[in-house]
Amino acid sequence: MLDGSRTMPLQNEELQLASAWRALSGKAEGRGWKAIEIFNSPRCLVLAGRKGNGNEESLLIGIAGAPAPDESQLPRSQGFVFVRTDLAGETSGHTWFALSRKANGQLPMFTLMAADLTSLVAKVALQDGPQIYASLIARIRGWQEFMKRDRSGVLSADEEVGLIGELHVLMNLIEGGLSPVDAVDAWVGPDDGLHDFVIGTGGVEAKTTVAPVGFIAEIGSLDQLDDALYRPLYVAALRLSQSPTGKTLPEHFEAILEETRDAGVAPLLESRLLSAGYVESMREHYTRRFILKELTYRLIDESSPRLTRSNVPVPVHRVQYSLDLDSVPVVASNFREISNILGFSN
Repeated sequence: MLDGSRTMPLQNEELQLASAWRALSGKAEGRGWKAIEIFNSPRCLVLAGRKGNGNEESLLIGIAGAPAPDESQLPRSQGFVFVRTDLAGETSGHTWFALSRKANGQLPMFTLMAADLTSLVAKVALQDGPQIYASLIARIRGWQEFMKRDRSGVLSADEEVGLIGELHVLMNLIEGGLSPVDAVDAWVGPDDGLHDFVIGTGGVEAKTTVAPVGFIAEIGSLDQLDDALYRPLYVAALRLSQSPTGKTLPEHFEAILEETRDAGVAPLLESRLLSAGYVESMREHYTRRFILKELTYRLIDESSPRLTRSNVPVPVHRVQYSLDLDSVPVVASNFREISNILGFSN
């Protein structure tokens, strides 16, 4: 049951959740929920809760008109569990879900995740139930990918540069005629995609350098430059330069959000960045400013210098190597020049 609930204004979600969980600690009895309301709209509600039989910190999300999926379809991780649950009384018109911290889950990370989900639900609250549910599941899966990285929440210097490069490619796809929805859908690298971008019949790998001359790219696997599944395969080679007139990583992200404001892709874009390792609450750690000096597309084919599963000995299973990208000819300087070849007609 939802006993003794009260509402808190939506200001700082992390502080609200921590305060609510402290207030509820030790008060949950039996098998029912004790909860404090955090956010309320006609189509969705968010509560901070604890359950009597475990007293674990939980986030309860009720969505009007949401599907009732099988438990096996719901995401879960080592640090949290996400399940359907029941709340009686005034909240009975919603499908309810509970995100609960496991005993081995770190409370600061769980609080950060719960606060992010609260903020997300508030942003999409005017959408219909299935859309709210889809955005919620996508964001939770983004957190799954983030937690696999086992990090403090801050990208390394190389990862920061690489992510800025991918954001530039994403913007180049949109400027080249791809709709914002299709462009963000094509950005599959953060979710363990075979390539950074999958477009039509082909793919694009983004490689970024801050070196003023030359271009040595780090290749992370035998599959990265293998065009067996996605053809044609291009490498988007980007050269960045630090400059006081440039943008930080958060500012690059905000520029894309502004450009795509009317397309409704913000929740999915935020989930992609989360999967890539960027957490908005850590933005103050990213102070370096970069400008784009060069973007070229280079075609990978049978004549390209590369290591793939088809040209290394069978016993070799894992390879990382460095490649001089200047040995791969430039075929385009923007996406529009190769979009038709990739199966996209603008």
